[in-house]
Amino acid sequence: MTAMRMTVALLGLGALGACTAGAQIGNLGAQGRVGSVASASAPAAPRPPAERLIAAIEAQGCAITADNVAQVLLKANLTQQQLLELGPQLTAQGRAEVTDDGTIRVLTANCT
Repeated sequence: MTAMRMTVALLGLGALGACTAGAQIGNLGAQGRVGSVASASAPAAPRPPAERLIAAIEAQGCAITADNVAQVLLKANLTQQQLLELGPQLTAQGRAEVTDDGTIRVLTANCT
């Protein structure tokens, strides 16, 4: 029953996020001028999607709600489909829970 509640909550939040999210830009950044010299340091390894999602949820007060789902997805650089896939995984791992009102809370050291 918990997996079903998670799926319903994610679908509802995803639908609301679609109405407010707008276009996702992705990883676009400044390219500099032609002929400019960039630093030679290696880029940082990208964080896994689940870790990006948890960090984004923590930054929004430890929970995904109808009001902040678009901001969470944008900050985590995730799609609604990825959220639907990650939500049940995090719940099964004990890293998230669904409250009675459909809010999804992360259970981390920063969010107790």
